[in-house]
Amino acid sequence: MGVQPPMGVQAPMGVQAPGSFPQQVGSFPPPSSPVTDFDVDNEPPLLEELGINVDHVWQRMQGIAFFKKLDEDILRDLDLTGPLVILFGLLVCLTLSGKFVGGSTIYGVSFWGCVGIFFLINVMSQKGGIDMLSTFSILLYGLLPIDILAFFGIFISLKGKFGAVVSVVTVFWSTATSSRFFANSISMDQQRWLVAYPVSLVYTCFALITVFC
Repeated sequence: MGVQPPMGVQAPMGVQAPGSFPQQVGSFPPPSSPVTDFDVDNEPPLLEELGINVDHVWQRMQGIAFFKKLDEDILRDLDLTGPLVILFGLLVCLTLSGKFVGGSTIYGVSFWGCVGIFFLINVMSQKGGIDMLSTFSILLYGLLPIDILAFFGIFISLKGKFGAVVSVVTVFWSTATSSRFFANSISMDQQRWLVAYPVSLVYTCFALITVFC
């Protein structure tokens, strides 16, 4: 037990009496909530953050399907979103038609075809070459008619005269649109049909896979 001081005698300053509680010298402000710059209402859309312009993708597909002339900003906005969607659509159509072509086959032909066209165009071009991303984007966007061919293959057999005619039409369709985009992007209007020949060989490989695999 502590010894209490006599009544009437105060404890010296700075010395607290036994059994008493320390006095609170000062009061501290309550902790404030953390301040962040995160604003949900002003956040940009997810597709915009990923760099995906859906409107440009749709307009490029329309340009291929209907031979529409595209603006310069759309031609410069080269992405791989549309080509990946087109390749996936081709795989889905082939699977639904009973042709279980592995994804490695489709993606392998796409990769090596784009690499070959990339080196060939850079050898042929005299006013500056083309980059790999542009080659992938233009060549694989041109697969849209091949997707239409594969879609027909879900309902009818393509191993006949009708399939042969439709295959030739889709290969010519893909070649015409892609060679036009290649010529516009690197100013090779005089050599457009020289570019069209190797491009048509790539699309012919996809047409053969669609019909016979």
